[in-house]
Amino acid sequence: MKESLLDRLAARMGCTYLSDLHWLDRTQKAKLASVVWHIEPEDATLFEWNDALLYLAGDPPAETAGAAREKLLDYLSDR
Repeated sequence: MKESLLDRLAARMGCTYLSDLHWLDRTQKAKLASVVWHIEPEDATLFEWNDALLYLAGDPPAETAGAAREKLLDYLSDR
């Protein structure tokens, strides 16, 4: 079974639990933004991108994986 986008992000950040992603400080969010930056939109499904966007940023779903990725990057980078 393929690992979900959120699970991959948590693993890359060294989180023990998925919910640890909610407690990242500014520096850790910048690191997570770098991780997300290196993941192409087509490397995860639209559902997975929107799931990450909702879980991390509380934002509504985007229409494309690329748009969801950009919104997630905006949130993580304080853009």
